[in-house]
Amino acid sequence: MNSTARPEPDPLSDASELTLTPSSADKTLHWIAVLSAAGLDYRLSCRHGVWQLHIPHEQARMATAEIDAFERDETAATPGVPPPRLTPAGTRRMARWSAFWCAYGLVWFHLWLGAFDGSNPMHAAGAMSRTEWLKGDWWRSITALTLHSGLVHLAANTVFIYFVGQAVLGELGRGLGLALILAGAVLGNTLAVLFADSDYRSVGASTACFAALGVISILQAGTLYRRYRSWLQVRRRAWIPLASGLALLGITGTAPGSDIGAHLFGFMAGGMLALPIASRGGVRVSAAMQWALTALCAASVALAWLLAAHA
Repeated sequence: MNSTARPEPDPLSDASELTLTPSSADKTLHWIAVLSAAGLDYRLSCRHGVWQLHIPHEQARMATAEIDAFERDETAATPGVPPPRLTPAGTRRMARWSAFWCAYGLVWFHLWLGAFDGSNPMHAAGAMSRTEWLKGDWWRSITALTLHSGLVHLAANTVFIYFVGQAVLGELGRGLGLALILAGAVLGNTLAVLFADSDYRSVGASTACFAALGVISILQAGTLYRRYRSWLQVRRRAWIPLASGLALLGITGTAPGSDIGAHLFGFMAGGMLALPIASRGGVRVSAAMQWALTALCAASVALAWLLAAHA
């Protein structure tokens, strides 16, 4: 069993809690699902880029027992059937830097445009607005992703897209990964508008963040489905990434003032777009096509703002 499954006291946490430090973001998602399935209490925190689970002392023994059982089961995979990689283009270093530039792009837009102000013509032309979108301003589904209400809003989305984006880009490569995240965000914003009230207005990259979460949840579920030949093992494991993604959606996507509809539709859209890839066990995308898809994503954002500026 992974040694990181053992509770480690955190001197900065509440004295009534024990802290678990998963070895990776993927492991964090799995453990959240395990604890949720067992009906155990926990809270999630992120310190210096490291995710931690804090569990009440009275439930610590049961929690670690559940995680121990899950980790033991993980070693029971069918011999000779390694977890498949979706594409050789997805390297950790590439994913880390590509995710960094995505986060930097959000910061750059904020420095250029400033905090959202409805009286600013550029802001008004770029924000999601049901009335204007129905009149044909389709570009708002893209431009709204680059506007934020303030530094706290911006910081939350840049951190989220950096860490979750890494997972997506590491599996699919920079171009295909960015294309699925952007397409999921646009589709999520579009669905949110269609189901919203007439005075609906929204800004922020959170729809893209939850689209990325939907993509990686479905990809991991598909990976686990193909890894285990036993139907019992499939039933036990394939739901875990999806359930943990939904748990994170509930934790981070439903805060007061959040655009819950856009978050939910973004998550659903990302998962739906990733489903064909996950069901096929991945796709092979050449390096040239990865760069072409990256350029297409950048051009889509530039075109959207060009249309907004001349609206």
